[in-house]
Amino acid sequence: MASDWRVALAKGELTDTPQPAEATICQHIRNAKVIFNHAVRDDLVLYNPFDRLKGNTSEPDKKWKYVTREELHQLLEACPSISWRLLLALCRFGGLRQGEALSLLWSNIDWDARRLEVMAEKTGRRRVVPIEPGLYSLLLEAFSAASEREKLVIPRNSIRRSNLWRDFGVICKRAKLERWAKWCHVLRKNCETDWAQRFPQYVVSAWSGHSIEVSARYYLQVPEELYEKVAATNCHKVPRTRITIVKNCLFCCIRLN
Repeated sequence: MASDWRVALAKGELTDTPQPAEATICQHIRNAKVIFNHAVRDDLVLYNPFDRLKGNTSEPDKKWKYVTREELHQLLEACPSISWRLLLALCRFGGLRQGEALSLLWSNIDWDARRLEVMAEKTGRRRVVPIEPGLYSLLLEAFSAASEREKLVIPRNSIRRSNLWRDFGVICKRAKLERWAKWCHVLRKNCETDWAQRFPQYVVSAWSGHSIEVSARYYLQVPEELYEKVAATNCHKVPRTRITIVKNCLFCCIRLN
């Protein structure tokens, strides 16, 4: 019966989502294991029927789209409004989730310190995110055009929230870029990957709103420019032995660091 329950979950028969993600199914399985472990300890059942079900997802695919600054500039130029430019910039430069960006208030912005106070929709926790210059200029532009009564940074009537995926496709077409899946989440991953090249990981994880383990497993990607940087490093002499090869490689790595 436990196995049948998992199959029904995967088919979407027990949730509102037609085909829930594997990570969501595994989360339900882990919850069921915890519940039945309590039942076993309380002598309500003899054994846990969910013990043999897989509760951990496989290694996530990190081949998501890396959006360069040039490509982001093309997207921003193709946006039909300042609200759309802010939505993309908040995800790409501030690492905000889609819901966090759409619910951000003007009162959450510290203009002097150039920081955002973000309420995490998934955990209910607050975090403080730095505002980089590109995002700061867009926020100033939007603030100067906003009405005095408007509390949201991105007003509700400025973006058709039920058609975000379709409208993003139109923007990509105007920018002459290929549309990628989970676009807001990918922009957030891009932001965290860029931060990881410049700041300590514990700081990056605090700004992003999750643990270092989650960052390493799901968010961070090795940028192509790092491969190119190492490949472009010239060794002074052609190595003749394996020992010489190791020495030269270590010398190059030390120089890069």
